[in-house]
Amino acid sequence: MAAAGGSLGAEPPPVASPAPNPLPDGPETPISLEEALAIGLRDNRTIRSAYLQRISQRFDFRVGTTPFRPIIAIRASVDDVRYPGGGTPMATLSPTVSWRLPTGGAMNFSWTRSEGLGGGSASGSETTSLSVTQPLLRGAGIDVNMAPVRQARLQEEINQLQLRDTVARTVSAIIFSYRRLLRAQEQVRLAELSLRRTQNLLETNRAMIEAGRMAASDIVQAESSLANQEVALLETRQQLTSAQLDLLQLLAVDPRTNIVAADEIEVEPAVIDLDRVIALGLASRTDVRAQQNALERARIALRLARNDRLWDLTARADVSHRTIEDPALGGPLDLGTDVRVGLQLQIPLNDLTARQREIQASVSLQTQQLQYENLLQSAEISILDAVRRVEASWRQLESARRAKALSERALDVQQERLRVGRASNFEVLSLQADLQRADVQELSASIAYLDALTALDEFIGSTLDTWGIELND
Repeated sequence: MAAAGGSLGAEPPPVASPAPNPLPDGPETPISLEEALAIGLRDNRTIRSAYLQRISQRFDFRVGTTPFRPIIAIRASVDDVRYPGGGTPMATLSPTVSWRLPTGGAMNFSWTRSEGLGGGSASGSETTSLSVTQPLLRGAGIDVNMAPVRQARLQEEINQLQLRDTVARTVSAIIFSYRRLLRAQEQVRLAELSLRRTQNLLETNRAMIEAGRMAASDIVQAESSLANQEVALLETRQQLTSAQLDLLQLLAVDPRTNIVAADEIEVEPAVIDLDRVIALGLASRTDVRAQQNALERARIALRLARNDRLWDLTARADVSHRTIEDPALGGPLDLGTDVRVGLQLQIPLNDLTARQREIQASVSLQTQQLQYENLLQSAEISILDAVRRVEASWRQLESARRAKALSERALDVQQERLRVGRASNFEVLSLQADLQRADVQELSASIAYLDALTALDEFIGSTLDTWGIELND
């Protein structure tokens, strides 16, 4: 701890005046918490990155929810066909259409046209085919084939929850950082106020020494306290600089900006309905809803695994028609239409992989159920703890306010006694230190109570609702 050195009668060593912080610098830029949140929602890099991820996620959702749209492909080729006695270049055009059906079946249509490019002697052919397949056991049914669509929707909901969680956590981080800046500003103000008290006491001591009412050696205590107060002021200003830089980074603002928290510290007791808060938390928390989705995905996976154990019985129908054109034949030759209808059965024997997948899916479902039940209990406990922290923080704030009021009263009484020579410097300095601690304690308790409310919003998943933030997704 710094103190004046030398003999009692020596001149105290000079104390350097506090130097301005190198960063941030420039004119002050006041900002309210709402303005900070608006800037953060617009410019914070974590939020911007999350929205960029949503571009690919939304396209993944589009692909996953439209598996039954027809797919058209066109293939064209040119070949130089050589055979004994001659040859000719051939051009082939073959458009195809394939279409998966919600029942598990598939339709494939193709038309192929080949034509020689050698002039009048060139030959050609044309083939049209249509095939339809429909599984009757394994892979059959709308419930089984719509499972990927339901999984894609569940995944999209999880992605939306993750975006909401990312934004909410960033909003909370900005709020906490803003309050740290507000607290640092108040700590600087309190340190300056304490420094002024000590300077006033030092002036009073000098006046009393000149009047012969105090020994010259007694002023050393006040000078030592003044030096310590100046060191403390330098430390609080450094803390203020750190708090500014932290907030500037969250807001993605130029770190040289001399940002200043413009809000006042206003603390009012919040009325909390415990049952309502718990119900809201269990219904709104991102982790709970994500686990519900994971549980539903596990149910779908088990249904698919059970379906995979069925025999593979498939009905199939194929229709094809072919025509060739050869100048030697005097015109096109219709080769007729070929129609085939049948059943295909495949029975796996001595293959345990399907049973393995079913067991794994069943165990996964039970595990997800246990995790969901554990998460519900953990969420409820964390919400209860957050509510208790809010209540405890309010009681601490009330105690801090009473302690500050008593410290102010005690210091006023002792300063009055010092002026009439009935108190010592040491007693006044001790009470001034007590008052400074009480000021800081009240400040910390106020910020802690507000932070506890913000943390409670996080625990029940209502941060965005509390601050009226709607996602543009």
